[in-house]
Amino acid sequence: MKFIVNCTIMEKLITYLFLLTCFSSPGQEEKPNSNSLIEIDTKHTFHSKVLNEEREIWVSTPTGYDFDSTIEYPVVYVLDGKSNFMYVASLLKKLEDRSVPKSIVVAVVNTDRQRDMTPGTINEKGILVDKTAGGADNFMKMFEEDLFPYMERNFQVNDFRTLVGHSRGGLFALYSLVTDPELFDAHLSISPSLWWKDQKMVLYFERSLKENPDLKGLLYMTMGNEQGTMLGGLMKVVGVLESIDPKNLRWAYKVHPQENHGSVPLISNLEGFQFFYRDWHAPYPSEDYINHGLETFKLRSKRIKNEFGQDWDLSTEEYSGILYVLTQRNLFEEQLKLGLKLIENDKKEVEIYEAVARSYLERGDKNKAIQYYKEAYKLNPNFPGVNKMLDSLKITKSGLIPTFNLKTEELKKYAGKYSDGELLFEIKLVDHTLTVIDRELHFEMNAEMVYFGNDKFYLPSNGFWTFDFQFEADDQLNAKFLNVHQIDGLVKKLMRLN
Repeated sequence: MKFIVNCTIMEKLITYLFLLTCFSSPGQEEKPNSNSLIEIDTKHTFHSKVLNEEREIWVSTPTGYDFDSTIEYPVVYVLDGKSNFMYVASLLKKLEDRSVPKSIVVAVVNTDRQRDMTPGTINEKGILVDKTAGGADNFMKMFEEDLFPYMERNFQVNDFRTLVGHSRGGLFALYSLVTDPELFDAHLSISPSLWWKDQKMVLYFERSLKENPDLKGLLYMTMGNEQGTMLGGLMKVVGVLESIDPKNLRWAYKVHPQENHGSVPLISNLEGFQFFYRDWHAPYPSEDYINHGLETFKLRSKRIKNEFGQDWDLSTEEYSGILYVLTQRNLFEEQLKLGLKLIENDKKEVEIYEAVARSYLERGDKNKAIQYYKEAYKLNPNFPGVNKMLDSLKITKSGLIPTFNLKTEELKKYAGKYSDGELLFEIKLVDHTLTVIDRELHFEMNAEMVYFGNDKFYLPSNGFWTFDFQFEADDQLNAKFLNVHQIDGLVKKLMRLN
């Protein structure tokens, strides 16, 4: 399946500006001779039995990563690690806003680049390894037998692996794809050195693909302003893919005449990950729903399950946005249908119940409207719209939620600092009550959090958030996570720091 991807100048500008902000900090000015150190990520070494040498890797874990958690993450392996690690790791953190899942980034530091990333001399009789190059097969074996097990022992990784390679690394990515398709699930090949050995790699690529036309995976290729056998090699590979048309390989390519061999990796990584995870990002979910219904999201979910082996759905925030648009367009019957379906699918958020109640009220079914407004109130007792409607309908709110007076010892298990890498909340126990402090803003939101059952609290003077604490089965004495439910349907999951 072939896709030709277009990239606007604006996207390129956004990328450069983003990377600029990643390495500069706005706010208070520091002295030029400051000796402060910013540490990010970690270096590791492991012994490769395959290569009989020590190898170094740099590892970046995603926001909120917890070594004690059971949450597993996909892994992005980046070749030429020292050159490419910083901007790839930063880019992936930012692309979480584009629904690219949180990922672990592993930069593989070179020891013998020429040896590791080049196939042997390829001829009709097979592959021959010369003295200075041709070790790509051993390098692949190193990943499989040494590096992957090391990552599985030391990090929470799932089975989805992406390989990023530039120049000779791009050559290795293409070689890996057709030689051992199951080693990596996605291959990003940037300006691959297809001139290698008089473009013999192109012939090997074609022969291997003909032998295995059902290979499955994701492939994105780019080229800068390189000409000659570089560009010619890429176009021959494109011709091979178009001719054989492997049904289970989703692929695309892009030539960037304004970029050179050194600058093209930046835009290529942005394009590549957006291409790989294109179905994960729904830029206009409301229009998608109005035009195609829930079926469009089911089809996305099916494609993602097939390619990534993972479940996918819109967030509560996105569903709330759809319900809001339906209200704006007076499509109350459609709003009711969607809201009831979401509740049936166990998406029980205050915004969804409120939308269902509003739909019933527009239909003239006051009793049903009151029923769902009451349920919404139980989810967030100070949600502004729900309180206003219950008051206008002259419904007494007392007794709708149980009253609890937790003992000081019972409140201790909620106290602590919680963060997702951006927000930082401190829940403090003061005079037998819980207080919330936003440590980023040093803002005390309320002197008292009110408990309303099932480890949930709300703030009487703040109608925007509710707090839902979560515990792990083996530790009921300390909350492990704090879910902050916001008025727009967004749920922020914060991990306990202490």
